[in-house]
Amino acid sequence: MKGRLVSLVRPTDADYELMAEWLGPNSPAAVLTADTNEYATPQALRQLDESGSIRQFAVRDHDGRTVGTVNHRRSGPAGNFIIGGAIGDPELWRRGLGAEAFDLLLDHLFHSLNAHRAQFTTALYNKSVLRLVTRAGFVLEGVLRDFFFLDGAYHHAAVWSLLRHEYYEAVDILTRTSPSFVGPDRVPEEDKAAARDLIRAHLRKPDTETSFRLLLGDTPEPVPSAPNGGGQ
Repeated sequence: MKGRLVSLVRPTDADYELMAEWLGPNSPAAVLTADTNEYATPQALRQLDESGSIRQFAVRDHDGRTVGTVNHRRSGPAGNFIIGGAIGDPELWRRGLGAEAFDLLLDHLFHSLNAHRAQFTTALYNKSVLRLVTRAGFVLEGVLRDFFFLDGAYHHAAVWSLLRHEYYEAVDILTRTSPSFVGPDRVPEEDKAAARDLIRAHLRKPDTETSFRLLLGDTPEPVPSAPNGGGQ
């Protein structure tokens, strides 16, 4: 999954090392996102990823550097996902890297995994992420009182969600209003149309064998071949 600024790729051993560092108690990214975990290890993150409990993606810039991570996990009935992630280095914040990484993650969930709903929780002291979700069309579903503890005090959290039709409405608006916008399709529409034309042409051939013809006993009789040698 590739955007203008970043790509989402499967993590390597080195990526899991970075993720564990970003989730550590002294990491600015973990503090700001309230994802601090004193017990996160590269091995534990890999195990969660490989088991499918939490799917991780490394966020890479176009120089090949891993600059962050995004993740998703299933929650509740089919089609419901919880998403999370962060850009690790504070010097790279507010450059659009995290916004595009989450856009690519949402494309993957709604356009490839048939998601119906994506949920995101953020602390109410995280102004950068609040700015992101309020501009991205997420709907505020509720406030969790005294959910996070930071700097000796409790802080509220906000729960946001995006539904499938809201995602596609946003894609439609961008398609019509932004000439530089590239849609999330992995196979171009013209290639899909060409493939449909190929199968139509194949099915129109009188000697095409299909399961329906086999079922109805309507298979054309085989044309006998000439004897070997073609002698008199």
